[in-house]
Amino acid sequence: MKAIRMKQICRLFAGIVGAWALSPAVAAAAENGIPNHRVMNLWPDGSPNNPAGGPRPNLEIFYPFAAASVVPVTMVICPGGGYGGLSPYEREMAIYFRALGYTAVVVNYRVAPNRYPAPYADAARAIRLLRQHAGEWKIPAKKIALMGGSAGGHLAALVATRPNLYADPNDDLAATVSARPDRLILAYPVISAVLPQGTKSKTFLRLLGPDPAEKLRIAVSAELHVSADTPPTFLFHAADDDLVPVEHSLAFARACWAAGVPAELHVYPRGGHGRLFAYAAEVSPRWREALLQWLADWAR
Repeated sequence: MKAIRMKQICRLFAGIVGAWALSPAVAAAAENGIPNHRVMNLWPDGSPNNPAGGPRPNLEIFYPFAAASVVPVTMVICPGGGYGGLSPYEREMAIYFRALGYTAVVVNYRVAPNRYPAPYADAARAIRLLRQHAGEWKIPAKKIALMGGSAGGHLAALVATRPNLYADPNDDLAATVSARPDRLILAYPVISAVLPQGTKSKTFLRLLGPDPAEKLRIAVSAELHVSADTPPTFLFHAADDDLVPVEHSLAFARACWAAGVPAELHVYPRGGHGRLFAYAAEVSPRWREALLQWLADWAR
């Protein structure tokens, strides 16, 4: 029954997306010069931040299908992957949000063998570029929500709590354009390099290298840097997540509450991690409904 139900949901979603893709609104958007999808490099040609032996960091903009129901919010998504790769599962959330009228942006940031601060510089640069080119790229940059899953959740939390932690010398916008998002959404996030559940994580091994200094581990532990300036936050996690323990989300939520930051935390008894949680028929509709309710008033 569970398999049948999941197939039905997938077919329904595919049918809705297919209908939107063929709608007059999409044709009108194309006529107005708004493509459905575009890729923009984060760094100019010749920048040392473009790895010689790997993919060039970029951002992908997914414009909403239905122009008549556009939401004035840009959803910026940092995929997971443990800083060793980029997961396709959080990327699929961009498709989900664009179908709801959001402009969705996926940040394809640098991963291993690139270490900190490379991913941080890429994510911060992405938000600055979106704000700087909002009119040209036809995106609603007055309301930016930053969402990350797993290691992407760590990256999102770090940028949101410490938007000025590192100013890349190649980022010509660092001194003038803020990287702080207006809302933060964390899906089964890695948060801390100092909690017992994070000190031996492969995520931080890839990000920081072996035996990082205590000062560096503290610097990138997002729960230690929550302040009154941290944007309102929505977190969801599964209690049975055996890859990223739920203690990471609990630590961040507690820090938000202590600092007076509005934070909503949803812990589900089952769901696992990543794809298992994000798309399981038993839990996926529940966190999606809760998230959309949390966004509702702000996203008008």
